[in-house]
Amino acid sequence: MVYVTDNELGSGGDYDVGPNWRQEFVRFVTGVDLLIHDAMYSPDELERHRGWGHSTNLEAVALAVEAGAKRLVLFHHRPEHDDAAVDRLLDQAREAASRAGKLEVTAATEGMQLTL
Repeated sequence: MVYVTDNELGSGGDYDVGPNWRQEFVRFVTGVDLLIHDAMYSPDELERHRGWGHSTNLEAVALAVEAGAKRLVLFHHRPEHDDAAVDRLLDQAREAASRAGKLEVTAATEGMQLTL
């Protein structure tokens, strides 16, 4: 299991990371059974929040697919998102995951319990 909070996968932030940080991060995550990853924004919202230290639902899917994760849980939902917005982001993530192969995607909910 890998639990990743406050992680900006895309460009836009000015962070002290090496030039190979993405490759090293993918290698760290590779083969994980369960990836729980920050998915604060939709792709449209990210355009207004680059550099804020958060990822999108689709960036989290891309990472999970690249790393060969079995399950992805999207979490760290934007406080302004209601349940319907989270459901839309989840549907979008599941659609992207289905095009990329086998990846189970869900959204974290209050009180959720996961079995490894």
